[in-house]
Amino acid sequence: MTPFRVVVSAALVGSGVLIVYGLINRTPSQIPILASGLAVLGLTFGAVAVACVVTIVRAGRDGRSAAAFWAALAGGIAVVAAAGCMAAALVLALVWGSASGS
Repeated sequence: MTPFRVVVSAALVGSGVLIVYGLINRTPSQIPILASGLAVLGLTFGAVAVACVVTIVRAGRDGRSAAAFWAALAGGIAVVAAAGCMAAALVLALVWGSASGS
């Protein structure tokens, strides 16, 4: 278990707990909690995507085309998940900003 995997695992679990708490919590702080949980999850998926790029380059240099393919597929999924999480966090932040401004 590398330190990167430990940090990514902790971030995934922590952001998941934060998102679940934000869904259950029915207070005025619900939207900021959800937005921050989604932002952390998006950043975590972004880090996973970067790690997949490193794996793709290493596998390509070593001639392991199957490993490069699967890393590229996983990296693509991670990028889409990161973009979705960051978009949802941005929308929630905008909703929270418009609701607190009035």
